[in-house]
Amino acid sequence: MSWLPAVATALSLVTLVRASNLTAQVTDDISSCGSTWMAIDDVTIGNGTDHRTGFATAVSKFCAQASGITVKSQGYLSMATELFLNGGKDTSVYGLLGYYLSTLSATGGDCYGTEHHDTKGGTYQVGNNQVSYHALANTVPPQQDAINKLLYDDVLAAQKPNTGAGPPLNPWPLDSLDGVLPVACHSHNDYDHDIPLFQALSAGCVGIEADVWLVNGDVSIGHILPTIGRTLALQYVNPLKAIVDHNGGSVYKAKPAQSVVLLVDFKTSDAGTLDAVVKSIDPLRQAGYLSRLENGVFVRGAVTVVASGSAPFGRISAGDGVPDRDVFYDAHVDDLGAEDYSSQNSVYASADFQDAVGNPSSASLSQDEVDTINSQVEGAHQRGLIVRYCESSATRF
Repeated sequence: MSWLPAVATALSLVTLVRASNLTAQVTDDISSCGSTWMAIDDVTIGNGTDHRTGFATAVSKFCAQASGITVKSQGYLSMATELFLNGGKDTSVYGLLGYYLSTLSATGGDCYGTEHHDTKGGTYQVGNNQVSYHALANTVPPQQDAINKLLYDDVLAAQKPNTGAGPPLNPWPLDSLDGVLPVACHSHNDYDHDIPLFQALSAGCVGIEADVWLVNGDVSIGHILPTIGRTLALQYVNPLKAIVDHNGGSVYKAKPAQSVVLLVDFKTSDAGTLDAVVKSIDPLRQAGYLSRLENGVFVRGAVTVVASGSAPFGRISAGDGVPDRDVFYDAHVDDLGAEDYSSQNSVYASADFQDAVGNPSSASLSQDEVDTINSQVEGAHQRGLIVRYCESSATRF
């Protein structure tokens, strides 16, 4: 995935076990650090354009709701809440969205990271060893309905993401992404990530890519080969519709005008592939959520479907099999004269960076390479298209 620096939030799972009439203590002796690092303090990301909650605030949210509640011996009180996971790296340049069962960590303790002032959690002991607060990070949402609400007499458990015949998450944490601001981020081969779609949206990506194959009249997802039953509708279309329904007409509630591109890379050239894609996206079409061409004018919707790979430009441009004109093409930025590309039939103009520009051995671009990029970008922009290079090295720009 092409992540921009530090663009995601995280969710945390906090579990409390408490008995009455015990003397409160703090110790690292029973520390139970998890495997995932999280920022301790709140962080500002995206060059100051966005904000993410740190560990201390997440714990405070839990404590505010748990205050005054008595938990019987051997009982539980749990809650999941948003949190920024930094993976033990510099919080100013890295971050992902996740869920966490975190433990309360003391500065300098076994669960404390001195370099980036982050934590894997810890344990806050109340009385005897069997009684403690726990909070451990996890990248996956909980199975239970416990996000920003208390769960009584149960321990939170993370979902197992579905990368087969079903939505990536169920239940989907619809409210957790309310504050995420979209950024210029494209999720390449999104279906290969740990939590398809969800991680891309948690990072604020405005482009999400899925490779499809025609299988028995439907389109299944896969890179080298399709995964039978893992369809475009189940993994992407239906969850996107549920998100847009929930948000009142947009993918990103924090920026309703932002359209998200669903880039569908055709791995089969059969005529039926386009027909199957058009059928698969019908729930979004019927809800009025798709970008489309009306009377020769591009009308932006919550989701913009762009076809690439072996997709047939001629049929898409003519609207052959696409009567609502709501599938657009991914033009070739390094060969814009090959077809009559315009904003009426295309959205992206893409290419492999090394094929289109070159693969220089130096750490910076040569003037010839800069001139090539400028020429390609100018040509695409004159046609009203967005330029997208893949297989590029961000350190060289």
